[in-house]
Amino acid sequence: MTHNTYTFVQKNMKRILFFLFLIFSAHKVIADTYYDQAKTDLKAFFSKSNATYVIRYAHKQNERITLPKNVIIDFQGGSLSGPITFRNTMLKGNVKLQGSSISGTIQNKSFNAQWLCYADGKRDDAANINAILQISKEVVFPKGIYMLVSMHQPIYKINKPYHLGINHSNIALKGEKGAILTTKTKAGTLCIYSKPYDIPNSIHDIKIEGLTFMVQNEITEWDDYQEHCHTVSLIGVNRCVIENCTIHNFWGDAICMNHYGDNENTGERTRNMNVVVRNNQIDGHKCCNRNGVSVINGQNVIIDNNQIINTSHHNMPGAIDIEANNKAYTIDNIKIRNNRIDNCQGKNGAISVISNKEGSPAHNIEITNNRITNSRRAFRFYVWTDYATSNITVKDNKVDKNTDPWIWNGKGRTRNWVFTGNTFLHKTNVKFGQDIKFEGLTYQNNRFK
Repeated sequence: MTHNTYTFVQKNMKRILFFLFLIFSAHKVIADTYYDQAKTDLKAFFSKSNATYVIRYAHKQNERITLPKNVIIDFQGGSLSGPITFRNTMLKGNVKLQGSSISGTIQNKSFNAQWLCYADGKRDDAANINAILQISKEVVFPKGIYMLVSMHQPIYKINKPYHLGINHSNIALKGEKGAILTTKTKAGTLCIYSKPYDIPNSIHDIKIEGLTFMVQNEITEWDDYQEHCHTVSLIGVNRCVIENCTIHNFWGDAICMNHYGDNENTGERTRNMNVVVRNNQIDGHKCCNRNGVSVINGQNVIIDNNQIINTSHHNMPGAIDIEANNKAYTIDNIKIRNNRIDNCQGKNGAISVISNKEGSPAHNIEITNNRITNSRRAFRFYVWTDYATSNITVKDNKVDKNTDPWIWNGKGRTRNWVFTGNTFLHKTNVKFGQDIKFEGLTYQNNRFK
């Protein structure tokens, strides 16, 4: 090496090393990208971690494939079908996994349901969706009809079967316009549930947005309601939002804040806390179901700006039912506001608050600015046990001429009621409160025509 060459190398060492690094890196990228063939042995093909695998052909295998860690699967016209375990896998391209049984972990922020589901309204997608729910934090449902046939296998015993189940925290389900989850089965659609007797560690941070849920029984003459087959059931969920959804032609409740059958012997095993039900369209179709929204167990619940029509069965309560089964439950801080209720044929009425003879609680409830039309009755209040009910506000609601104002049941003592600014366009001969004994009542500016 001449002196001049040595000097040049010495002065430009950093640049030379940088270019060598780029050459090595480019070679590594090329070396770690693998392309499938028409008859690729997938177990041998997926062999190296931190690599990219390009899928150009349709592959179907029966034996489970466990992918290497941290790989990219880039779908370029091909598909995979069979049992697959992801290991922090990134999915790219025109992903097609229909017919697969998936598990493990993925890197994608969102899982597009049509990567795995058929969404054709014919083939069963329940098992596919349940698999997605186990590995994803956010599931996006594009336009399509997702038929639910098979059932979720719950970790803890639930009183009725459900097609879909969520038993872990931090997950969002988002439906694009035209995304429909549908069933023909007399079963619940989606149950979100926590471990019994572990209220501090309840399932938390769940969001359901923009989905349409539908039971396919419109063409039959009259289907008996299935009282406990709810569309969305919460059992011990903390911080849950259900908004901008459509629930059409449901069996039991459209949305039920549910329980494990708690009683005085078992005590309270779960509690639904900080739940928001907002901007939903709930249509019972034939008034052959239970309730639009039930709160059997709930603390800090907001039911706001929903449209609830064509519910309920004449032997069931009504559109919105606040009713703990016994004193083992919690009913506290419930806000029912800005809802539009039409054609509620339930035996209680559009909105009912019940504290039964077993001493079920009903505390801190606000019923404000709701519009009730063409219904059997606007309100029904039960107070049977002394002081099991307190702090009830019924304010600025409007009830049309086709709807009876109220009915009252019970002989218990109750504290702190505000009943103001309500408009009733139907006459009533039912005395306000009947035999209920109020300790602290503000009754003013209510208008009757």
